[in-house]
Amino acid sequence: MRTALRFVLRSDVPLNREEQTPPREGPAISWEAFLATYLPALILALGTGIAVPALPTLARSFHVSFGVASLVVTMFLIGNVLGTIPSGWLIDRFGRRPVLIAGPLLAAAMGFLVAGANSFPELLLLRFINGFAAQMWIMSRLAAISHGAAASQRGRLVSWMFGMDSTGRLAGPVVGGLIANELGARVPFLVYASLALVALIPTVLFAKDTPRSERVAGTSTAPASKLSLRELVVPRLPYFGVALFAGLTRGPLAADLLYLYAAFAYTLGPRPIGYLATSASLISLPIGFLAGWMMDRFGRKRTMVPGFTGVAFSSLALAFTAFLHLNLTWYVAVFLIGVALQSLTGGSIQTVGTDVAPAEARGTFLGIWRFAGQGGQALSPLMFALIADRLNYGSAFLFITLSATTVAYLLIRYIPETRTTG
Repeated sequence: MRTALRFVLRSDVPLNREEQTPPREGPAISWEAFLATYLPALILALGTGIAVPALPTLARSFHVSFGVASLVVTMFLIGNVLGTIPSGWLIDRFGRRPVLIAGPLLAAAMGFLVAGANSFPELLLLRFINGFAAQMWIMSRLAAISHGAAASQRGRLVSWMFGMDSTGRLAGPVVGGLIANELGARVPFLVYASLALVALIPTVLFAKDTPRSERVAGTSTAPASKLSLRELVVPRLPYFGVALFAGLTRGPLAADLLYLYAAFAYTLGPRPIGYLATSASLISLPIGFLAGWMMDRFGRKRTMVPGFTGVAFSSLALAFTAFLHLNLTWYVAVFLIGVALQSLTGGSIQTVGTDVAPAEARGTFLGIWRFAGQGGQALSPLMFALIADRLNYGSAFLFITLSATTVAYLLIRYIPETRTTG
């Protein structure tokens, strides 16, 4: 008989309704899961990856400086962060399905408009809205997993969804570079918009809506069952701490700052950096898929604590390579080990969020949860760069070490393990 995992919260945190009446457990790899979750994620990520190589060229075409051009990335991140809480509210108010459909629709519209942008401020506004749209899709999909998946499957469903995202982003830039080179920098955005519309097909056919009972609980029509912001956040503060510091830990790698560091510290050119990035992707993909299985098989905590502890030690080793001015071989070796360990933690934080999201305000909770994590991930590259500029590179790596250590401590001290029941 298949066992079910039960995420045990602290005594002052009410259990989810699903913990009392667990969702029906089906296979994590199924046609339904593939068509409803994995395929749309892959198509959307492929489109995003195709647009990546064209974005710097398009920004440069407006004759702005490097610092100003970098805002095309920053505005997307800001839109992504600020889209978390509103997306959660929309999910609670109108249901998952409308938000799940609206996200790719809005992203497609932004892609078509970017392809015809006539000014740099217009491009920045469109990138901000695009970041918001991307968050709408992720939030609604996480809410669906939180509601509809058994706890013994959430690790795989969340991690493999983000794994599809990584797969698409690995393949997309090669195609996008060829398209931009042959047809111009605006054409990849037309392809991106078209793929966003294609991703809507399985979404419309297979996406399920939020049960009406949950939606009503998230509105003013049922104030007795609605959790206040204090009731939602305060009993779960250690969880939000985990999300924040995990974002701070992952930020520099997610923002590709460690490749920028290699360019400055070791004077690497585009070709060796490309090789390094490809190597990192090839390592991280299979480990990311493995991490989801490990969380479901052995427990969230048993997977996350070794992962973040390993990230802390690898970041400490990177600090030593910087302090001691070790050669490139040492940096590459430690960097790739760190990438492997970071991949072991990929998707884990989002999985914990789906575990503890209360049914009374699932979307709002996940919005605040994502805001904490994405906010840390957006802030971290700025802090890393500031510390490196004001102090030195080694101290910047120690900042990552401290963040990862804090995550491991919070997990050990405050977060209970998923446990198997008969």
